[in-house]
Amino acid sequence: MVSPSAALRASQWVSLGFSTGMLYFPTKMMEAYKAETFEGDAATLFTFALGIFGLQLFLSSMMAAAMARDAVPKHVQSLSCFCQGLGWLFFALNDGALYARGLWPHAMPPESLQVNLGIFVALAAICFSGWAEGGYEVPDMGVLPEGRPALPLVVACANLLFFGVGCAFFTEAFVDLFLPGVLQSLPAPTTSARGFFSTKEVPAGPLEGAPPLLLLIFANAGKCILVNIASLLSIASVGDETVAYRLLRVVSLANVFYLGMFSREGVLAVATGWPSPMRLSTFVQCFGTTYYCCASFAGMPFTLLQEGRKAK
Repeated sequence: MVSPSAALRASQWVSLGFSTGMLYFPTKMMEAYKAETFEGDAATLFTFALGIFGLQLFLSSMMAAAMARDAVPKHVQSLSCFCQGLGWLFFALNDGALYARGLWPHAMPPESLQVNLGIFVALAAICFSGWAEGGYEVPDMGVLPEGRPALPLVVACANLLFFGVGCAFFTEAFVDLFLPGVLQSLPAPTTSARGFFSTKEVPAGPLEGAPPLLLLIFANAGKCILVNIASLLSIASVGDETVAYRLLRVVSLANVFYLGMFSREGVLAVATGWPSPMRLSTFVQCFGTTYYCCASFAGMPFTLLQEGRKAK
């Protein structure tokens, strides 16, 4: 058996490794996977998409780190392991199913997918072992976060939900909403301006080139957002006000990180000339959410525990 804190640490560091590659070294990361690298607008959009996905893995890593602390009750750590394990298992099944159905992009070789599946399954097993060691804690369904952090935490999840649903279930249309025409303008192996990659109308379209991999990354980023929301609310359902405070603090830091990314995306828009019709509304929505969450947790009084003190 693996202790809950050790399992969470394992998940934390692997998620951090993936997110570091996606956020800071996307091209090198893809080269390590022996995947195709792109040029021009395709390379730019590819880096942008990996950054969105990497941010969500960073949030997952921070959640694992926050819940691995000694001061967090063991039953909360147990449920955190369960959520992390389900997340890894979900992506193993999600990516494996795409490959089995013949919908895996050709830009990513099967050998790299197999490596990922092995990592995902191993981490799921470690996390489920921590879940068992902590007492098989399950979410208290229908229970919202407790105490003063409750409302800002729910607001943060509602903000994420918009992007999660859009990216996960309406991927092509959602990307086109924020960057109209960009995805369709990329070089394609056919002469058709649309339909050269898998769409709702043509679900098994050609898989060559950048667009299929880009759509996969955006879709998986949305699914990761939804997994993070479910994890946040599930953990908060069995924790007290202090646990909700820890989660709110993590979400607030991730939101601040995103606002930094959003600021730099302004340079991207100028350099590429891509249209950004949703930039103002996205800023208002995300800045407002972030300011409210940060002001809420920063205004709550707290007491530092004595060194070495552990949760019962």
